Amino acid sequence: MRSSLALLVVLTSCYRSAHDPELDQRLAKIEARLDAQDKAIADARSHSDSTELSLLARQIEDIKEQLADARVRAAQAAPTFAPPRRRTPDPASVYAIPVGTSPVEGSPKARVTMVMAFEFACPYCRRAWDTVDDLEKKYGKDLRVVFKQLVVHPQNATLMANASCAANRQHRFRPLAELLWTKAFDARDYDPANIEAIATEAGLDMRQYKADLATCQQEIQADQAMLNKLGVAATPTFFINGRVLQGAQPIEQFSTLIDEELAKAKAAEKRGVAPERYYDQEILGKGLSELAAP
Repeated sequence: MRSSLALLVVLTSCYRSAHDPELDQRLAKIEARLDAQDKAIADARSHSDSTELSLLARQIEDIKEQLADARVRAAQAAPTFAPPRRRTPDPASVYAIPVGTSPVEGSPKARVTMVMAFEFACPYCRRAWDTVDDLEKKYGKDLRVVFKQLVVHPQNATLMANASCAANRQHRFRPLAELLWTKAFDARDYDPANIEAIATEAGLDMRQYKADLATCQQEIQADQAMLNKLGVAATPTFFINGRVLQGAQPIEQFSTLIDEELAKAKAAEKRGVAPERYYDQEILGKGLSELAAP
């Protein structure tokens, strides 16, 4: 069961690779093909084409097998010495992830706070972005979402991470984020000139934006250091009232955890815990700030 779960996370997450460039390029190409097939399936569904859907489903399974095989080959190509095994967050534990100055959507009185660690250059984050939107619609005032940047593709994602931080300081995170997905990620155009044009289109004060980029770098690094202490090395990674969920999972996986946490929060309210105090008191106050000792 554990190995199946690990494979599922591998197939739904982007992660920092220490392998050789050729294998990294193969992985990126396969991930792009998988992303394209997802879009094709969405188109087929909109036209109710069951034959095309069946064909696309088989193609996706083939691509997933290729992706898993490529990652196995990448692991086999790693140095012959055995590095320490990376420790990851425990799904049974609760972790204290501060909101800080990160972009937030939803009410501070929400019963459930979901932290999304992501980057704008990851196809799985692109897929999960729409899932998060659906969850916000489903749970309304009961769900608050906090967005934290975790850069695993530094060449492409670093500037966009800093840009989103700068936009948040002008209360324009969402407009910029939507444009980064459609005009940078979807177009695979990460050129600094394009990112600056996107920031302008998002309505940012460009003088303030440029001034904030440098200090935003420090803010992003601080969030990454905090997430690294919790063993987070893949995007997207979610913490739902401090409980970890990794990868671009089906919405049902999210709903299961959110419903459990909603029940806990409602029980706490009956004990006298105010909704606006619940996350600080029960999650930040009692959760782990780093991985427990092995």
